[in-house]
Amino acid sequence: MNDLNNQYGSSSDVNSESKITEDALVLILDLSPTAWSSGVTPKPEDPNHKIYLHNLYSVVVDFLKSFGYMSVRNKCCMIGTNNAGSKIIYEGSIFKDWLPSCFSGIDAQSKCVETTITSMWKEIVDLVSKGVNSSESDSNLTSAISMGCLYLNRITKSKVGFGRKIIIFDVSSRENYKSQYIGLMNIAFTALKQNITINTLALGQPSRILEQLSTITNAKYLDLSKIFQSDVETSNIEQSLSQLISFWLLPSEEVGEILSTKLSFEFGNTAICYCHYKTVEVSYLCPCCFAVYCSEVDDKGKYRMVCMVCRYVLRG
Repeated sequence: MNDLNNQYGSSSDVNSESKITEDALVLILDLSPTAWSSGVTPKPEDPNHKIYLHNLYSVVVDFLKSFGYMSVRNKCCMIGTNNAGSKIIYEGSIFKDWLPSCFSGIDAQSKCVETTITSMWKEIVDLVSKGVNSSESDSNLTSAISMGCLYLNRITKSKVGFGRKIIIFDVSSRENYKSQYIGLMNIAFTALKQNITINTLALGQPSRILEQLSTITNAKYLDLSKIFQSDVETSNIEQSLSQLISFWLLPSEEVGEILSTKLSFEFGNTAICYCHYKTVEVSYLCPCCFAVYCSEVDDKGKYRMVCMVCRYVLRG
């Protein structure tokens, strides 16, 4: 009985991942109205095949159902984010809220599942609508990831669950998140310290900043433009996406490490300068906030006196 009441172990066991079953994850949906208004193109050379918001939602629903079937204890927090802010769309037990059960009566439980799925879709559409009426800017990804880390930390500290994985469904462009660069890097190293991985599925153009986030936290960065190679994959977009994320992202981090799955392509972890947003081999760091610069002089040829990010005086 004591073992049943302490299925997550004592406080000393919480820090020992080998003794704890990973049963929670965080999904972050980039609900940028600019991207979803006309659909997202995984392969720029094939603009006829696009991913629409309802396609993504169907894939997410199937993914969570599969996650729920893995264990009755599995739980999830889904967060939506765009220029209007970040919001928790769903938080709860997958098996209870998403999967039909013979114990509650098939009809009654199926109705409950349908209500949950419909309610979440309305929350997503509502957040996208708020983004349309807000000033145009990047999705507030920094706050969304912070909320995800807090959720995983809360359930671990309260001993109601344990999770290590955050998955971002990203539809940003190459130039997005420049203004959030320092905040995102701080979150990445904080997540690394807590052993949380920040995985990214790039549905549109790849983002070098999010690539860095995934690399720093020893996570996976999946770029559809490199993964989808045939017309069959892009024409059956929902099926292809479901298979992709089920294989790469459904297993727990512990199982994924055992499988040692490798991507068919390599991506680098070169630094990105804050001043021009370009990759650099040799960089200059602010000693206060660690902002990266490609040169010790500015565009006017003068030595940098003050950090552009934190205003720290670089030269006395």
